[in-house]
Amino acid sequence: MKKDTIITIDIGGTTFESAILSYDKLAILDMSPKDQVRNYSTASELLKGICFQINRLLKKNSIDKSRVNGLSVACPGPLDSKNGIILETPNLKLFQNFSLKLKLQRYFNCEVLIENDANLFALGEWSQAHKKEEIFVGITLGTGLGFGVVLNGKMHLGKNGMAAEYGISSCEWGIWEDKVCLKYIKNNIEKIYGQKISPRVIQKYAIDGDHKAKEIFNDFGRNLGVVISHVINMIDPGVIVIGGGLSKAFAIYKEEMLKSISENSPIFRQFPCKVQESKFKSKSHMVGAAINLKTK
Repeated sequence: MKKDTIITIDIGGTTFESAILSYDKLAILDMSPKDQVRNYSTASELLKGICFQINRLLKKNSIDKSRVNGLSVACPGPLDSKNGIILETPNLKLFQNFSLKLKLQRYFNCEVLIENDANLFALGEWSQAHKKEEIFVGITLGTGLGFGVVLNGKMHLGKNGMAAEYGISSCEWGIWEDKVCLKYIKNNIEKIYGQKISPRVIQKYAIDGDHKAKEIFNDFGRNLGVVISHVINMIDPGVIVIGGGLSKAFAIYKEEMLKSISENSPIFRQFPCKVQESKFKSKSHMVGAAINLKTK
């Protein structure tokens, strides 16, 4: 039977989802509904949940496992992509020091690749809309803060496959990720409103003009702007695209973010690059993961 299918899996700190792509055109044929990581209490249970999700997607599309060329997984770093081991990632604790590649290979009996989700997001975004850019950056905002860099059409991974792990770099309040992530916004919501309210609800408040809600996202945007200014000062990219769950509020914090970038980057003031919201969202992880498998 002809192997004409790629399975991709995007595992985040909050949710995971799978997709089926054609091997020849790398077109997304179908995607699973998202499942919640919090529904599972052990690594073994989470692995079973992922395998169940993939099998259900294959069955839905009448695709036998023998047609699958391979599985390509996007997940939070840091990780050992060569050996397929998720390392001390703070945003996916169930899979810390877990040999995900080996487990999936045994179950599906095919090639399995594992790569940092921000790297694959950047590759997917670049391939779909920014191929003219020689230096391209993708940023994922959600449970954590991830960066991916594409140089001359290839992911820049560094000597040990851990390039652009900027979110876990030290700063005055701990690590940069601490104030540029979903948890930071949730903590501010509880502090300002005196109760737990979903960030999605606060986003609606901000759109409706609520000053306190807008300031929560503006504060986030200023922090993000400082981080992006450092990236611009280091590698001078042509385009930066922002994805992840918090990119949905991009229109709210965009103005403060751009002000902050300008204040902290002389390069941006002289040669402003494009900083924009992702058009493709989680599909970029899937496309990037498929490209990574096909071109290895």
